[in-house]
Amino acid sequence: MMVDMLKSLEQDLRRYRLVHSGERVGVAVSGGADSVALLRGLVALAPELGIVPVVLHLNHQLRGKESDADESFVAALAEQLSLEAAIGSVHVTAHEGRSLEAAGRRARYAFFLHAAADHRLDSVATAHTREDQAETVLLRLLRGSGTSGLAGILRVCDLSALAQSPLPPAARAGAAPPRLIRPLLCISRRKIASYLRLLRQPFRLDASNREPRFLRNRVRAELLPALERDYNPQLRQALCETAEVAAGENEFLEDLVSQILASQRAEAGKVAGAPEAGVEVALFQPQPAAVQRRILRRLCQPHTLALDFDQLERRRELALAGAAGSLQLPRGFAAEMVRRPPLPPRLRLLAS
Repeated sequence: MMVDMLKSLEQDLRRYRLVHSGERVGVAVSGGADSVALLRGLVALAPELGIVPVVLHLNHQLRGKESDADESFVAALAEQLSLEAAIGSVHVTAHEGRSLEAAGRRARYAFFLHAAADHRLDSVATAHTREDQAETVLLRLLRGSGTSGLAGILRVCDLSALAQSPLPPAARAGAAPPRLIRPLLCISRRKIASYLRLLRQPFRLDASNREPRFLRNRVRAELLPALERDYNPQLRQALCETAEVAAGENEFLEDLVSQILASQRAEAGKVAGAPEAGVEVALFQPQPAAVQRRILRRLCQPHTLALDFDQLERRRELALAGAAGSLQLPRGFAAEMVRRPPLPPRLRLLAS
């Protein structure tokens, strides 16, 4: 009889079409319980799903001998399971205003992207669980977030976009860009622990996951249990359902914005002269406020410029006013109203 974790994993892989027969799937394995369970689960299901798992591990060199021991553990596990493996190492440091956590995440995505090219991977699977999703949504609520933030950890996304880098030269010509998938996003750590006990499968423990100096660890160990005890025993499930709803609405709004901007490009192509970047005021003003905010955020994306709510609203008010003017933004950027016939008036983003 199939255990709960394995049954849930197969159901979600099929329900969300995360993998397809004939695909090569990289499995990000840190050595911790969640990633080891994901690897063992995908290996068990591989014959039925028709996939080829490949082990991926990046040594961040943050915990000295412990990090090296994690690497050795993962390499030995891959050999035990007779799996192809890509093992990398990089010294992660905080720099350019980026936290150590953010720097490590970016290094991992870059490693995954290159491994996908080198090993002909169609996707890379990471072991984010239901608890990770609940913690992420709660953290974003605490920091302040819109619908896109409340979508939490997305089940599927473009790996090259996360890595913030183009596809490596080794990428297959004409092949679809590799995806990042999260097959455990609806599965609890309780099910994962039961699965590993059943297999008698060891795993590595990372002491940094219990250090209270990290906000996520305090949310996991203190805030979530307190909220569940005193307010809602089903809070984790409620947060995950909120993320599911928000993700669907977020996808709809993003598609709508793409259609609006595409229609602008099509119309601009009929006018002599190269179209300028930005959004036409006449196209922007009739849109609902939710769509207006999405359009403005989309214009910031190529520059990785993040605006807080007040900065976004002031930029939106500039576009709604429709009068000539400019607005200073972070990192030397500015929003400016442009009137250059024969093009219609538009709001654009300028870098100083």
